Amino acid sequence: MTTLPPEGQDGQATGDQPSPDQPQAQTPPPAAPQAPQPPVPPQQPAQPQYQTPPPAAQTPPAGGYQAPPAGGYQTPPPGAGQVPPQGYAQPTTDPASTITLNYWLSVFFTWIPALIFYIIEKDKGNAQAYAYHRDNLNFSLLRVMVVVATYILMLIPYVGWILGAILWIGSVVLFVFHIIAAVKAPDAYRRGEQPGFIFNIPLVK
Repeated sequence: MTTLPPEGQDGQATGDQPSPDQPQAQTPPPAAPQAPQPPVPPQQPAQPQYQTPPPAAQTPPAGGYQAPPAGGYQTPPPGAGQVPPQGYAQPTTDPASTITLNYWLSVFFTWIPALIFYIIEKDKGNAQAYAYHRDNLNFSLLRVMVVVATYILMLIPYVGWILGAILWIGSVVLFVFHIIAAVKAPDAYRRGEQPGFIFNIPLVK
């Protein structure tokens, strides 16, 4: 007895062989070999581009100060650097005021201020002012000599106190004469007169 193979629902055989009515799947042909491509050099990373930040707005400080222009040069104001006109001279100290100060200081401190003013004023080229400072120094030295002589004579027994008293009166008289000369000195200098000492000894010339 011969057994037939079972049939499917559509009357097709259930074996491994395909039905003659079904199309067979076609195998794709093998791909053609591609030509080798040259190696691509590695690309360097792109460098970042830096942008200069815009200058920040500067707020002028209080007082209205503004920054100088580029280059730092500013045009000088009109009149700057002009030569003073002819006949212009720097203001100088009035010699009469210096003489007055010298005389009054010498009245109370004798030869010390007189010597200082004499040294300062002797090289300034004013012959009249120099004569006043020189005579004031001579009179101050005369007063010092009288005072020193008074103390020396008072050491002599018996007659020393008499001579000392006379010289002491003489030193008082010289003190008064010095005050009179200090009062008259500025006006006498402006009138072009000589120093107003009643008498003097030219110890310094």
